[in-house]
Amino acid sequence: MTKKELMADGLLLLTALIWGSAFAVVKNTLDSFPPAAIIAMRYTIGALLTGMLFRKHLKGITRADVARGALVGLLLSAAYIVQTIGLQFTTAGKNAFLTTVYVLLVPFGCRALYREELNRANYIAAGMMLLGIGLFSLDAESGGLNIGDALTLLCGALFAAHIISVDRCQGKTNVYALIVLQFVFAALFALVYALIFERGMPLHFTVGSVGGLLYLAVFSTTIAMSLQNIGQSMAPASHAAILLSLESVFGVLFSCLLLGEALTPKMALGFAVIFAALVVNETKGKA
Repeated sequence: MTKKELMADGLLLLTALIWGSAFAVVKNTLDSFPPAAIIAMRYTIGALLTGMLFRKHLKGITRADVARGALVGLLLSAAYIVQTIGLQFTTAGKNAFLTTVYVLLVPFGCRALYREELNRANYIAAGMMLLGIGLFSLDAESGGLNIGDALTLLCGALFAAHIISVDRCQGKTNVYALIVLQFVFAALFALVYALIFERGMPLHFTVGSVGGLLYLAVFSTTIAMSLQNIGQSMAPASHAAILLSLESVFGVLFSCLLLGEALTPKMALGFAVIFAALVVNETKGKA
């Protein structure tokens, strides 16, 4: 493994760790702010911070760069809004694991859009992922499959589209400029959604809620997503998706530690099958 590959893997793993911790934070922050308002505020702060950090890379951006930033930002905003709404109706642990469906959708999306070849491991992993989702989502003890779980699966599809779009746009737009642009448009689209669908909903600014919001804005958004974009610029989209999916493992861990969420035996088995699917997909069935 080259130094470039090691650096890419390290950045993507650190991103997964930070994202995994964010599920519990978002769950608590939802007690104070509606979903789209959280997205709008965290990405506004993220856009300001990255704009200052990467301002040198914004010189000379073109209309085409802005259009790419708008596309990536739209997908990012939609994914997070759907995920955050879903989190209102399901546990942080289930939300974390179901989101990782994107790791299997990315190769199939690349196949459909760009005719990239799939191997047998992709199909095996897809079947295992469906089995794992069924095991814990249909577990009566955990409440079964609910609207929150369904929205989280949709969120996974949107994240897959986001990862693919970042992979394609980075070849034409500066990596750092794309980070800033997508944050700006993610904040803008979330704000429009909030003004239309969340008008009149209360906003409770407390020490705890503001602290959670700042954690999401600084660590989960500015730092982690910058690391994702930089790391993804050095690795194929399908490989990046695998490493980023480890956020599910960290998400369940932090949900148990911080929120006291418990796992039933069937849910634990479902998680194990999903994790095995990720390994099969990553190793192409060799392990």
